[in-house]
Amino acid sequence: MSSAIDLDGLAARIARELAQRDVAQRVAPATPDQDGLHPSPSPTPGASGAAPRGVAYVRDEARIADFIDHTVLKPETTRSEIEQLCAEALEHKFAAVCVNPVWVSLCAQRLRGSDVAVATVIGFPLGANRPEIKAAEASLAVQQGATELDMVAAIGQVKSGDWVHVADDIAGVVRASSGRLVKVIIESAQLTPVEIIKVSALAREAGAQYVKTSTGFHPSGGASAEAVALMRLVVGDQMGVKASGGVRDCATALRMIASGATRIGTSSGVAMAACLGRGPLPMRELLASPHAHDATCRSGSCSIEPEKSGGAQPY
Repeated sequence: MSSAIDLDGLAARIARELAQRDVAQRVAPATPDQDGLHPSPSPTPGASGAAPRGVAYVRDEARIADFIDHTVLKPETTRSEIEQLCAEALEHKFAAVCVNPVWVSLCAQRLRGSDVAVATVIGFPLGANRPEIKAAEASLAVQQGATELDMVAAIGQVKSGDWVHVADDIAGVVRASSGRLVKVIIESAQLTPVEIIKVSALAREAGAQYVKTSTGFHPSGGASAEAVALMRLVVGDQMGVKASGGVRDCATALRMIASGATRIGTSSGVAMAACLGRGPLPMRELLASPHAHDATCRSGSCSIEPEKSGGAQPY
């Protein structure tokens, strides 16, 4: 699989684009001889007067709920909490619920006949399962009603530079998904920019439909706008980008969308819908200035400084 892409050449080209566009900064500490990238900090969305990057991927009158994967992945989650999750997703018409595999059948039953997708996680949260196990887990999830699969890439192999393993691991889950939507979690806070570029490119080559920043469980941290922008630069408009891990308020979610995210994984979707409302939004205005809605926040939760995404803080 990896032979189909010149990964080093792609990384060099992206580095040149970063230098030219001034759109991203280093996402994880690395010395210059490790990755050769010297991207500059990304500008504040709208600060230059240009439309923020996310505008190209967002309908101007989209709802915040259209972006939300309503997520509960804590191991102690109960059946009643999953039932509540599904009820909230139906009420707000979120894009999806995202749950651990044991709850897929229940969610499929509760959401049958609706437009809310049933997403589950594969190889979660470490990504260290054998590829055969991930493929089997994906196949069973599809049989039980999952329509979206959020798989964790083989992070150890990414860090080792074993790109054949990484590519084959993703491709196996894509094949086992039987055409369902696959999102590849790359744990971006743990990776160098070059590693982000390479694994995102392999996810695209393998036929996945999304790349996703984080599990939300890794101690290195969750989503960042810089990682989202870099992932979007790699996949272009061919794929979706999902920001997850530490996205708990509207301003943070809007910054992710402005950077190119088309899905947001969060357990705070209800609060965001309460804040921004259920109807269409003036997305161009909001993405240009994510804090612009604070004065009219309906939930009262956006008047505080947005949380940092560092640390192991699941969704």
